[in-house]
Amino acid sequence: MGRSSAFLRFRAIGIGVALVLLTAGCGGAAGAAGHLPNTGSTGPVGTPGAGGTGGNAGTPGGSGVSGVPTAGSSTSASGGGAQVPADGREAAVGRTVLSTYQNWWAAQVKAYAGADPDGAQVAAYSSGTALSGVLLSLRALHAAKLVMTGQPSLDPVVQSLNLGGATPSVVISDCVDVTGWHQTDPSNGSYHDAPQHLTRYPATAVMRTNGVIWKVFEFNREAGRTC
Repeated sequence: MGRSSAFLRFRAIGIGVALVLLTAGCGGAAGAAGHLPNTGSTGPVGTPGAGGTGGNAGTPGGSGVSGVPTAGSSTSASGGGAQVPADGREAAVGRTVLSTYQNWWAAQVKAYAGADPDGAQVAAYSSGTALSGVLLSLRALHAAKLVMTGQPSLDPVVQSLNLGGATPSVVISDCVDVTGWHQTDPSNGSYHDAPQHLTRYPATAVMRTNGVIWKVFEFNREAGRTC
């Protein structure tokens, strides 16, 4: 089956939970806001940021790790509207990849919070540069003796499906809101976010399958604009 462009609306509620069919349009980032790792040279994958090692503007502390997430209050990412085809094989794949994508984010939140420091659950949902970027950020965060607190807010949409050929793939577009996800000193709760970083940014994820399971293979954010 080739690339699909006919979609209905689905809303992704929480991480790794059921998708409910909606007819409403895709809203902005919903749920608790969160800070993602800054995607500087060593920051967590998908994190906004402009590099450097200072804290977020307006937050206490100034020794944040560039490219590492910054957190808020919960341990899962919330979802906004997400598009998948109306029915058939593509509908099933759309639901599966959206669930995997959200589970990947939930695993990141857990790992950056210190509950899964080696990123074992992240590896269950990702591979390629999507996985290596997160693992690099985890090491940087650990070396700085920081954790991420809070959670990001997501608004994932299935942008395209290409289920034919030797390498089936799905592209997900998202607006990631990391306003409430902070790099935090666990000893005193102070924030150490990198400065001059976007708190909302558009991103795309490329999902691939080995024929059995789908994983996030690539994750790219647009550092130059917000959403």
